[in-house]
Amino acid sequence: MKAIIWDMDGTLTDTEYYWIRNIFRLLEHYGVPDPRGMAAPWFGTATSETIKNYLASPDCKLNMSYHEARSWCRNYIYTHTYAQGAPLKPGALETLEAARALGVPMCLLSATERQALKYTLNRLNLARYFTFWESTCFQALDKHHTALFDRCAARMGMRTQDCLLVEDSLYSMQTGKRAGMTVWAIEDAKHVKEKRQILDTADRYFENHAQLCRALREEKQ
Repeated sequence: MKAIIWDMDGTLTDTEYYWIRNIFRLLEHYGVPDPRGMAAPWFGTATSETIKNYLASPDCKLNMSYHEARSWCRNYIYTHTYAQGAPLKPGALETLEAARALGVPMCLLSATERQALKYTLNRLNLARYFTFWESTCFQALDKHHTALFDRCAARMGMRTQDCLLVEDSLYSMQTGKRAGMTVWAIEDAKHVKEKRQILDTADRYFENHAQLCRALREEKQ
């Protein structure tokens, strides 16, 4: 392990709560709140699923397309939630300190929109841990492309084979493995349905940051 590439949402920050409940902000904005909340029959496990379910349900009181609703939700969470909330996952700061103690370069790759990512890094004072950080949102290369990881490893003076990727998303783990990286997975509620595939893909799996932090400290010994 000569370098570490970190994900942010679901790995370091606990944002799933805000994403999956974002539709309620949309309904409130247009004056049609639903008092049933998460008990509503159209409520799903992801923002996109919930929006599609709601727009197709008899409860729907919004005159907008799926893409318009999804765009509103994305804009709201990026301009409000990330600027004001988006907390760290429990123990994430201790994990980053343990990683920094290894004395290896680290970078942050996030699919979060650039300004929202910048809000979060500044508010939580996280930029100090990374050689550089990068948003893949709306970029030609994202975490589906091994070339992205090749480029990031090179910016740290490494090959991907020398890098550890810490992620919660299956698709990014799969790309990381194709790129030749060691992959450590950390559990996030959003990806529980994919846990079996994640276990089959990742080199190690951690249920929380206490376990991940311990593993990083063991690397130093």
